[in-house]
Amino acid sequence: MSTASHERLAFFERVLSAIPGWSYYQLLRIDPAANSGRVKEAFRAFALEFHPDEVDDDEGDALRHKADAIFRRGAEAYRVLGSPSTRARYDEGLRRGQLRLVEVEARPRAKPKTLEDIAMTSKGKTHARKADQLLSIGDFDTARAPLTSACHEEPDNEALKERLQALWEALAIAPE
Repeated sequence: MSTASHERLAFFERVLSAIPGWSYYQLLRIDPAANSGRVKEAFRAFALEFHPDEVDDDEGDALRHKADAIFRRGAEAYRVLGSPSTRARYDEGLRRGQLRLVEVEARPRAKPKTLEDIAMTSKGKTHARKADQLLSIGDFDTARAPLTSACHEEPDNEALKERLQALWEALAIAPE
């Protein structure tokens, strides 16, 4: 592991140890008065810094596991702050000192790891596989086209639609 990777691992360890004392606003580095557009921008920047797919193979599993733990908490923060009604409940709890909204809806449901796993038809899987490849190298913008094609092949596949919506939100653009 390179010196830069060791420094990144140390940084991720510091972030991971500090997270229990941070609000969702602190985690995403936004003001509590931030509008929904700013929440999306902040989450996109957060994802570019902490998404496990942004960890190079030569940086090792330890760094990837820490990135995954940090990213999961950031995704939780985004889900809560991205919904006006959930955000209002969170803000109410935050005033009472609760840094996390511990509700079933705030916890991520288990999802298949890849888009290809989610796709059901062979054409859908082909498009999803291409999107997975592009996402794995960080080419989020180009991954939109094959993921959109997979959704067109499988119009009733809600899980694919959710992942496409999440990609649009991460890119901070409106759905096509």
